Amino acid sequence: MVGKNRKNNQKISYGGYKSYRTPKIFGGREIVEKKDRHFPWHLWKLVLGIIIVIGLAYWLFVSKTFQIRKIIIEGNQNVSNERLESYFKSDQNIFLFSSKELRKKILSENPEIKEVQIIRGIPDAVKLLVAEHENKLVWQVNGEKYLVSIQGKLTKQIDQSESVDYPVVIDNKNLSINLGDKIVSPSFVSFINNIYAEFFNYTNIKPTTFSVEETTFDVNLATEAGFYVKFNTMRSSEKQLDNLKKVLVAKRQDIKEYVDLRIDGWAYYK
Repeated sequence: MVGKNRKNNQKISYGGYKSYRTPKIFGGREIVEKKDRHFPWHLWKLVLGIIIVIGLAYWLFVSKTFQIRKIIIEGNQNVSNERLESYFKSDQNIFLFSSKELRKKILSENPEIKEVQIIRGIPDAVKLLVAEHENKLVWQVNGEKYLVSIQGKLTKQIDQSESVDYPVVIDNKNLSINLGDKIVSPSFVSFINNIYAEFFNYTNIKPTTFSVEETTFDVNLATEAGFYVKFNTMRSSEKQLDNLKKVLVAKRQDIKEYVDLRIDGWAYYK
């Protein structure tokens, strides 16, 4: 009985082990969990952004939408519209030029112009507001004539036959000059214009031309009466004209060649 029970117990033990053993965990095929696949929206957004940028760049800088078709110029008198328009290329894009560099070029190549403002009119127009120098006298040197601005700057060469309503100053030293040069001071220009405008009122004699010899501190004014007057440009034009008037009243018949007013409080004549 004992042996039988032992045999039965072994059978149960072995049978139970074989019948109820734990399944192998690592012995079978590994089950891989399937991953969810997402649509690459970030990539498509990047591609779409690039396409939009390229399209916008083409529209702004390549297409005909923003090509300059109209150039409006205001304020110019001595510089022609054709010359100012030549600074813009045919079919030029309104965004593809530097207004700062273009302004600098126009001013350097056109001494008649004091200031120019460039305004973009989207989509296809450009406006130039031009301020030219205010010319006040004619400078004659080496047989050539030039307009001089109120600032004393050479602004334009003119023909000998061209008639202008400005006082003429002849440089007897014939110094070399170039357009755009500042050859005299604003005070000199003002002095010449004051003398020229008031001379007849003080003397009843018409002035003709001024001339300078060594420096612009001294200037001679020829008259239709045949004599000339020496002025000091550093002194008051009004006071010198008043002294001239007194001399002419007292000594007009004795004056044959000149009257010298350069020394304050004195007047010499010949």
